[in-house]
Amino acid sequence: MVVYRSAVVADAMAIAQLHAKSWQENYRGAFSDVYLDELALSDRQQVWCNRFDNPALGQRVIIAESNGLIVGFACLFLEEDAIYGTLLDNLHVSKDVQGMGVGRCLMSLVAEEISNSPSHSGMYLWVLENNKAAQRFYDSCGGEQLETVKGNDIGDKPIMKIRYYWQSLEKLIATNP
Repeated sequence: MVVYRSAVVADAMAIAQLHAKSWQENYRGAFSDVYLDELALSDRQQVWCNRFDNPALGQRVIIAESNGLIVGFACLFLEEDAIYGTLLDNLHVSKDVQGMGVGRCLMSLVAEEISNSPSHSGMYLWVLENNKAAQRFYDSCGGEQLETVKGNDIGDKPIMKIRYYWQSLEKLIATNP
Protein backbone atom coordinates (compact mmCIF):
# COMPACT_ATOMS: atom_id res chain seq x y z
CA MET A 1 0.00 0.00 0.00
CA VAL A 2 1.25 3.48 -0.88
CA VAL A 3 0.74 6.32 1.59
CA TYR A 4 1.03 9.98 0.59
CA ARG A 5 2.10 12.70 2.98
CA SER A 6 3.93 16.00 3.23
CA ALA A 7 7.68 15.55 3.44
CA VAL A 8 9.62 16.47 6.57
CA VAL A 9 13.28 17.33 7.13
CA ALA A 10 14.09 13.70 7.99
CA ASP A 11 13.06 12.71 4.43
CA ALA A 12 15.71 14.86 2.72
CA MET A 13 18.36 12.15 2.21
CA ALA A 14 15.90 9.54 0.96
CA ILE A 15 14.42 12.06 -1.48
CA ALA A 16 17.93 12.95 -2.69
CA GLN A 17 18.76 9.27 -3.21
CA LEU A 18 15.59 8.63 -5.23
CA HIS A 19 16.17 11.84 -7.19
CA ALA A 20 19.76 10.87 -8.10
CA LYS A 21 18.75 7.31 -8.98
CA SER A 22 15.97 8.60 -11.22
CA TRP A 23 18.45 10.86 -13.01
CA GLN A 24 20.86 7.95 -13.42
CA GLU A 25 18.10 5.83 -14.96
CA ASN A 26 16.49 8.49 -17.15
CA TYR A 27 19.09 11.14 -18.00
CA ARG A 28 21.86 8.97 -19.46
CA GLY A 29 23.16 10.82 -22.48
CA ALA A 30 21.75 14.16 -21.36
CA PHE A 31 24.35 14.43 -18.59
CA SER A 32 27.82 12.88 -18.53
CA ASP A 33 28.30 9.43 -17.03
CA VAL A 34 30.84 10.93 -14.62
CA TYR A 35 28.27 13.43 -13.37
CA LEU A 36 25.53 10.81 -13.03
CA ASP A 37 27.69 8.12 -11.44
CA GLU A 38 29.95 10.23 -9.24
CA LEU A 39 28.38 13.63 -8.61
CA ALA A 40 24.59 13.49 -8.93
CA LEU A 41 23.95 12.07 -5.48
CA SER A 42 26.02 14.67 -3.64
CA ASP A 43 24.48 17.40 -5.81
CA ARG A 44 20.96 16.26 -5.00
CA GLN A 45 21.81 15.86 -1.29
CA GLN A 46 22.98 19.46 -1.21
CA VAL A 47 19.85 20.66 -3.04
CA TRP A 48 17.45 18.79 -0.78
CA CYS A 49 19.21 19.73 2.46
CA ASN A 50 19.05 23.35 1.35
CA ARG A 51 15.38 23.07 0.37
CA PHE A 52 14.46 21.77 3.81
CA ASP A 53 16.82 24.05 5.75
CA ASN A 54 15.75 27.17 3.82
CA PRO A 55 12.35 26.46 2.25
CA ALA A 56 11.24 28.89 -0.41
CA LEU A 57 7.95 30.68 0.04
CA GLY A 58 5.27 28.44 -1.44
CA GLN A 59 7.44 25.31 -1.48
CA ARG A 60 5.57 22.05 -0.97
CA VAL A 61 6.99 18.52 -1.10
CA ILE A 62 4.69 15.50 -1.22
CA ILE A 63 6.06 11.99 -0.91
CA ALA A 64 4.73 8.55 -1.73
CA GLU A 65 5.81 5.94 0.78
CA SER A 66 5.52 2.15 0.64
CA ASN A 67 6.67 -0.15 3.44
CA GLY A 68 8.59 2.71 5.02
CA LEU A 69 10.46 3.58 1.80
CA ILE A 70 10.01 6.73 -0.28
CA VAL A 71 8.97 5.52 -3.74
CA GLY A 72 7.99 8.86 -5.24
CA PHE A 73 7.91 12.57 -4.60
CA ALA A 74 6.76 15.85 -6.07
CA CYS A 75 8.14 19.29 -5.25
CA LEU A 76 6.22 22.39 -6.23
CA PHE A 77 6.62 26.11 -5.82
CA LEU A 78 3.26 27.86 -5.62
CA GLU A 79 2.76 30.93 -7.79
CA GLU A 80 6.34 30.77 -9.10
CA ASP A 81 5.55 32.48 -12.40
CA ALA A 82 3.18 35.39 -13.13
CA ILE A 83 2.08 33.81 -16.43
CA TYR A 84 2.25 30.04 -15.87
CA GLY A 85 1.54 29.84 -12.15
CA THR A 86 2.94 27.06 -10.01
CA LEU A 87 6.16 25.30 -10.94
CA LEU A 88 6.16 21.53 -10.51
CA ASP A 89 9.93 21.39 -10.14
CA ASN A 90 10.29 17.67 -9.51
CA LEU A 91 8.22 14.55 -9.97
CA HIS A 92 10.10 11.29 -9.62
CA VAL A 93 8.77 7.77 -9.08
CA SER A 94 10.87 4.69 -8.38
CA LYS A 95 10.97 2.22 -11.27
CA ASP A 96 9.78 -0.41 -8.77
CA VAL A 97 6.32 1.19 -8.64
CA GLN A 98 6.02 2.85 -12.05
CA GLY A 99 2.79 1.91 -13.79
CA MET A 100 0.97 1.52 -10.47
CA GLY A 101 -0.61 5.00 -10.42
CA VAL A 102 1.88 6.66 -8.05
CA GLY A 103 2.80 9.39 -10.54
CA ARG A 104 -0.85 10.09 -11.37
CA CYS A 105 -1.74 10.27 -7.68
CA LEU A 106 1.14 12.70 -7.04
CA MET A 107 -0.03 14.83 -9.98
CA SER A 108 -3.54 14.88 -8.54
CA LEU A 109 -2.30 15.81 -5.06
CA VAL A 110 -0.18 18.60 -6.55
CA ALA A 111 -3.22 19.89 -8.46
CA GLU A 112 -5.29 19.83 -5.25
CA GLU A 113 -2.56 21.76 -3.42
CA ILE A 114 -2.57 24.40 -6.15
CA SER A 115 -6.36 24.63 -6.22
CA ASN A 116 -6.34 25.24 -2.46
CA SER A 117 -3.86 28.09 -2.81
CA PRO A 118 -5.10 31.70 -2.93
CA SER A 119 -4.31 32.19 -6.62
CA HIS A 120 -5.76 28.96 -8.04
CA SER A 121 -3.08 29.30 -10.71
CA GLY A 122 -2.16 26.97 -13.54
CA MET A 123 0.86 24.70 -13.40
CA TYR A 124 3.96 24.19 -15.48
CA LEU A 125 7.05 22.04 -15.48
CA TRP A 126 10.18 21.43 -17.50
CA VAL A 127 11.06 18.00 -18.90
CA LEU A 128 14.24 17.06 -20.72
CA GLU A 129 13.73 16.74 -24.45
CA ASN A 130 15.29 13.28 -24.50
CA ASN A 131 13.07 11.97 -21.67
CA LYS A 132 10.38 10.52 -23.92
CA ALA A 133 8.80 8.37 -21.19
CA ALA A 134 8.16 11.44 -19.03
CA GLN A 135 6.75 13.30 -22.04
CA ARG A 136 4.31 10.45 -22.73
CA PHE A 137 3.24 10.55 -19.07
CA TYR A 138 2.69 14.34 -19.07
CA ASP A 139 0.84 14.11 -22.40
CA SER A 140 -1.45 11.46 -20.88
CA CYS A 141 -2.06 13.81 -17.94
CA GLY A 142 -3.30 16.53 -20.30
CA GLY A 143 -0.19 18.70 -20.32
CA GLU A 144 0.35 21.01 -23.28
CA GLN A 145 3.83 21.38 -24.74
CA LEU A 146 4.46 25.11 -25.11
CA GLU A 147 8.12 25.59 -25.96
CA THR A 148 11.53 23.97 -26.10
CA VAL A 149 14.50 25.94 -24.76
CA LYS A 150 18.16 25.41 -24.05
CA GLY A 151 18.98 25.24 -20.36
CA ASN A 152 22.07 25.00 -18.22
CA ASP A 153 20.45 24.94 -14.79
CA ILE A 154 20.94 21.28 -13.84
CA GLY A 155 23.54 18.64 -14.54
CA ASP A 156 26.89 19.26 -16.16
CA LYS A 157 25.96 19.90 -19.79
CA PRO A 158 23.58 22.23 -21.60
CA ILE A 159 20.22 20.54 -22.14
CA MET A 160 17.13 21.04 -24.23
CA LYS A 161 13.98 21.13 -22.14
CA ILE A 162 10.28 21.37 -22.88
CA ARG A 163 7.79 23.48 -20.94
CA TYR A 164 4.55 21.64 -20.20
CA TYR A 165 1.56 23.66 -19.05
CA TRP A 166 -1.82 23.00 -17.48
CA GLN A 167 -4.12 26.02 -17.50
CA SER A 168 -6.85 24.06 -15.73
CA LEU A 169 -6.17 21.45 -13.08
CA GLU A 170 -9.68 20.04 -12.72
CA LYS A 171 -9.01 16.88 -14.76
CA LEU A 172 -5.86 16.15 -12.75
CA ILE A 173 -7.76 16.46 -9.49
CA ALA A 174 -10.50 14.18 -10.79
CA THR A 175 -7.97 11.41 -11.53
CA ASN A 176 -7.08 10.92 -7.85
CA PRO A 177 -7.74 7.22 -7.15
